[in-house]
Amino acid sequence: MSGASGSGGSGRVGSWLGIAAAVGVAVLAWAGYWWLAVPRYDLCAAVLPAPAGCRSADRVPTATLWTAIVAALLLATATLAVVRPSGRWWPFAVGMATLAVTALWGFRTVLYAF
Repeated sequence: MSGASGSGGSGRVGSWLGIAAAVGVAVLAWAGYWWLAVPRYDLCAAVLPAPAGCRSADRVPTATLWTAIVAALLLATATLAVVRPSGRWWPFAVGMATLAVTALWGFRTVLYAF
């Protein structure tokens, strides 16, 4: 009897850990985007890529777009963690990999926004 309830509880803990990992990736990505986008200086050095807080006119719309993209992927990944099609974990693993790669690509895009 404990084996049946243990396997269900284990799946729920795994789902919540997966969701926590996805949220962690998304929050770190958002913090990075907005760290680059929020203006900090009146004058900035003329170097590329511009330091964090410079070129905010270009970076704010880009950071907003990537925030929305990562939010959509976060919701999809969290759904995969809970639903687990056919009881398998590989769809969630693909979702996490996609979320992580997209988050890094978004950071690069915000960094080099022109």
